[in-house]
Amino acid sequence: MSENREKLVRNLSSWEIDEFKPIFGESMKYERVRIHENNPWPDRIDRLGRKLKRMPPPSEHSHNAVTLGNHCYFPVDLPRELPDPEDPINYKVDWLVHELTHVWQYQQIGWSYLWKALIAQFKEKAKAYDFGGEEGLQKSRQKSIKFKDFNPEQQGNIVQSYYTRKRLNKDISAWQPFIDELKQPG
Repeated sequence: MSENREKLVRNLSSWEIDEFKPIFGESMKYERVRIHENNPWPDRIDRLGRKLKRMPPPSEHSHNAVTLGNHCYFPVDLPRELPDPEDPINYKVDWLVHELTHVWQYQQIGWSYLWKALIAQFKEKAKAYDFGGEEGLQKSRQKSIKFKDFNPEQQGNIVQSYYTRKRLNKDISAWQPFIDELKQPG
């Protein structure tokens, strides 16, 4: 269990910066990011939040991460090098890019990203993360909806699913216009 492991606070590693720079470009201040690993409180927050939202408790092995400003808190340790896309631990890298999207949001608009995320989570519960997949992105593009028009959790999932699909050599054309918006300095 992660609570028995040593807590670690670190900067992004060079491979992580290299891996995520094609997504965020120069619009993120990578040197400000701090990764907190093996910290149990994000799981505790998740359990409390689920109670308050009247949602079922998480499964025994599910985990939650929290990003506050430039700080990403994970209840587990993250890979020390980039795993193969098919490796079972690769989900942690996908998870990291979702949380880095929240860092990007903070660096672009300040603390309001957090309130927007919390409002979406309490209002929409699990649906707060749903952007409609490939079809939803295509429809959004036809309606001139921009990346910034999605709520913070949808934005995180757009980036995460883009990254996952790209690593698996799947079609990312529906995602690409939204990802291109991220690279524009705020």
